[in-house]
Amino acid sequence: GWAASSGFASLHVARRHCALSFVAMSSPTVGETAAKRPRQDWGAGPLYIGFDISTQSCKALVIDASLAVVGSSRVHFDTDLPHYATQDGCHRDATAAGHVTSPTLMWVEALELALDRLQALSCPFGRVAAMSGSGQQHASVYWTSAGVDALRGLSAAGGQTAAAQLRAAGAFAQEASPIWMDTSTTASCKELTDLAGGPLEVAEWTGSTAQERFTGHHFRRFVAERGLAAAAALSLVSSLGASLLLGEVAAVDISDAAGMNLMDIRTKKWHEKLLDFVAPGQTAELRRRLAEPQNSWEVCGTVHSFWVQRYGFVAGCTVVAWSGDNPCAVVGNGLVEEGDIAISLGTSDTALSVIPDVPTSPLPFGHLFPHPILKGCYWSMLCYTNGDVTRRRVRDDFFAPAAGAEGEWSAFSEALRATEPGNGGAVGMFFTTDEITPAVSQGGSALRGRGAAGQEGIEPLDRFEDARQNARAVIEMRALSIRNHLSTLMPSLLERTGSEAPQLLLTGGASSNPAILQVFADVFQRPVRCMENLEGAAFGAAVRALHAVDPKAAPDLAARLRALSSVRATPAPGTAARCAAAAAAYARLEAKAVKERGRF
Repeated sequence: GWAASSGFASLHVARRHCALSFVAMSSPTVGETAAKRPRQDWGAGPLYIGFDISTQSCKALVIDASLAVVGSSRVHFDTDLPHYATQDGCHRDATAAGHVTSPTLMWVEALELALDRLQALSCPFGRVAAMSGSGQQHASVYWTSAGVDALRGLSAAGGQTAAAQLRAAGAFAQEASPIWMDTSTTASCKELTDLAGGPLEVAEWTGSTAQERFTGHHFRRFVAERGLAAAAALSLVSSLGASLLLGEVAAVDISDAAGMNLMDIRTKKWHEKLLDFVAPGQTAELRRRLAEPQNSWEVCGTVHSFWVQRYGFVAGCTVVAWSGDNPCAVVGNGLVEEGDIAISLGTSDTALSVIPDVPTSPLPFGHLFPHPILKGCYWSMLCYTNGDVTRRRVRDDFFAPAAGAEGEWSAFSEALRATEPGNGGAVGMFFTTDEITPAVSQGGSALRGRGAAGQEGIEPLDRFEDARQNARAVIEMRALSIRNHLSTLMPSLLERTGSEAPQLLLTGGASSNPAILQVFADVFQRPVRCMENLEGAAFGAAVRALHAVDPKAAPDLAARLRALSSVRATPAPGTAARCAAAAAAYARLEAKAVKERGRF
């Protein structure tokens, strides 16, 4: 699973399939209300807006052609729109297990309020050349025919907001949209897995195994319960945002569509068997409501006259396809070249990587998506549940800070610096919860072992000879696991090392520790970079808008994005062979864990 919270972004909350951390890094430029903000300096030249409709808020970020953030606004659903009575941006149905929804109209109203707040800051909307956006992945939207008509006919003449006009029209067949936190479609996932012939077959078709929160299963339930005729069009949150700006229902983009268990990951078209799974015997009717996915860099059209009249956009302002929060965060964090990797160390740990093609064989874990700006490329996501909580457990068990000591991690960090890269052949797997990558039960205790060069097995250990090795083992655990899994996913991904290697970006709470950064530099044999103060998804959406309409931006985009980060650690000399041996030993320990504690 993926996309949740912490690290790269204050990405929602820890999701069931993983607490991603790539979507919304904190930013001092983001203000809450116009009254609290100084007047902006908007500079000169064209501007680009990136929106982000996330779980708990809607953000609007304005950049110029140099990628500098020149203004922003944010709307918190719970506090700024209290009439929707959400908690953490959603409603949890206490009477129906696993059902979690958000009011569809809340997202519409929030987008308008975000623009109102930019307007209060005197944002020169007439200079905005293009807009795009991101939406929390998987959430579904169900338009009525009256809603589609109202969308096309939005008018600023009477002073009514878009939300008010859509509400009056009864625009949505289901006013509560199922979101990524909804886990009520377990039965549908099992049926899809049976239809395909197994979980790996589903991953072969779609890039992921069957996932409860994925949108295709929610579309299927709507069809079963309400009938396909009840909806005139189907959207994701991302395509909802694009539709509002266009005044026309926009197609889903290929990167967000990969999070639906509905698109063929290779052709980037709807999979015929999966369409029939969603709406048995009605695939032609379903296609009328769900256009084929469009390229994520597609120019959808120009902004609707409603927005021109209300805010002063020029009639030629371009609307670029919106995408999901994670695809936009891929761009916002500078993952725009093959081999780029970003790792978030948070409540859960997440690794994103840019790969040139679909892997030869599907993996039983992780997710695959078309890249949102690199034609023909993909990006992968691996999520790990044993993150900061597990690291803190090891710290507290072996390196509890002494009274009056400076820093709660000082003893842990000292132990990490005192042990050598590769940990003298000692490797460990530590648990505070079941792991999902791979699917291993925690089993009540850590697994420790020692590997030796040239040996096939792993020597089990009850404890390490030196207690300080626990500090290195729990950090190397994550670095080695990601290295091994990425090597399996795409063997060529890690071939380039040193200063000429693709980007390795670290973020999240643990990435502020220099000793931890050094471990990742040694294991991957790449410089480690860190990026600060970016709203990953909203910034990525704004960059995507610029990239789609300005051909001059494309050639040096990677270098310009990389310049927003800085090198914080480089590989220590002589560590390559030791870390390669450690990776091999860790692979053997993990295989042992899967054999003894594997859940599937």
